Parts: sequence; C-alpha cells; structure tokens
Amino acid sequence: MSQISSSIITPELRASIGRQSPARPLEVLSASDVRRYVDATGDANRLWLDDQFARAAGYRGRLLPPSLVGWVPFSFRESTERANADPMNLRRQLPLPPGYTNVRNAGSETEWIAPVYLGEQLFTRSSIVDIVAREGRAGLGIYITQEEQVLNPDEQIVLRRRHTLAVFPDKTYSDGTEEHNR
Repeated sequence: MSQISSSIITPELRASIGRQSPARPLEVLSASDVRRYVDATGDANRLWLDDQFARAAGYRGRLLPPSLVGWVPFSFRESTERANADPMNLRRQLPLPPGYTNVRNAGSETEWIAPVYLGEQLFTRSSIVDIVAREGRAGLGIYITQEEQVLNPDEQIVLRRRHTLAVFPDKTYSDGTEEHNR
C-alpha cells in the first residue's frame, strides 16, 4: 500500500474487511406485488403469473421475477434516516476520514443463483469484502466493495450482488458551499 493510501486507509478501516451482518428477514412478496411489477415493467412472463405453467416448466410453483427479488433488499439503502439506522448497512458504519461523504456508484455485479417462489420468506446479509484507495479525477477516493446475499428459508444463496462505492471528500467552493449542497 502506498504512503498516500495508508494515510486514509487506517488500520481501523482496514479491520472492517470481512465484517458480516447477521441475516435479517425481508418483506414477503405477494401476488399483488408481482402484479404491480408486471404492470410497471410490462414483463408478463407466465412463470410469475401462472402456477400451472411454472409447474409444467419444472418448478414447484410461480416464481418471483429476479429483478423484483434483487430490488427489495437494496431499495432503501440511501434514504438517509432509515439507512443510517440500518445495522445491515455496514458501509455507513465504517470509520471514514472526516469530510469523506461524497458517495458514487463505482459498479455492481449481480448473480442469480436459484429460483425464488411466490410467498417465500427471504433473508439478506451483507459483508465488506475490500477497501482500497485510488487517485482519480475527483481526488483520492476510498473504494468499498460490499457483497449482499439473499437467502431462501433453507439458507441457500439465491442472489449475490457485489457492488463497489467510491467515497470522495466533499469539495468546498469559493462561495463557501459544499458540493452536496449545490
């Protein structure tokens, strides 16, 4: 690690790598949730709408649309009050240097592993998998890679999402305002 990187990636911050939240239950999705999803997206796949069709295709019943499953555990992450109080949001608990509040999406990758069925109770858990510092156009950034998992009642992972956030110091302009206030 370079001298500049080690100045912002402190031992306390580095110790966060590997931290994992406990699994917590997600809201159970109903047939009306699927209907609203279909109405909003136009994705009227018979696997989400027709039990008999899903069984004929080799499933035990209607499936939940993968995009709907992938959206639920991540839907309130940046709503400040709720996200700040969420013990699952490990990123907000990191001991970042003062002024590092400018958060940007630096990429994500989602892997669908197993089908999810209508009415199935799902759980989510999260872990910090990497923290590095890199110099970029916005300055010296802290890149935090987090993995979110969605599990079925048998504790089988059905979805894995790995995303990286870049956190930069806020800029202060000559008029005294900060970037996030503009």
